[in-house]
Amino acid sequence: MLGKTRGMIRAYLGPVLWVVAAFVLAELLRWLAVDPSRHWLATLATWLSLAVLVAATVRAMWVTWRLWRNRSIPPPADGAT
Repeated sequence: MLGKTRGMIRAYLGPVLWVVAAFVLAELLRWLAVDPSRHWLATLATWLSLAVLVAATVRAMWVTWRLWRNRSIPPPADGAT
């Protein structure tokens, strides 16, 4: 069980780092957008945060499916009922 826990931590570490890095970058862009002529940076930061959050969620769901899918039951043979 300990090996599976380590595998889960490694598998989910990528999406977590994506989200953290995107939010740090978004906050930096928002900080740079204080000048009224640079409000497009705040908009970019918002969309970047949303896109990375969605991508990380999809990746985490894919990782979950890959880790927990049942691989022990073979598919039925053709013509078998």
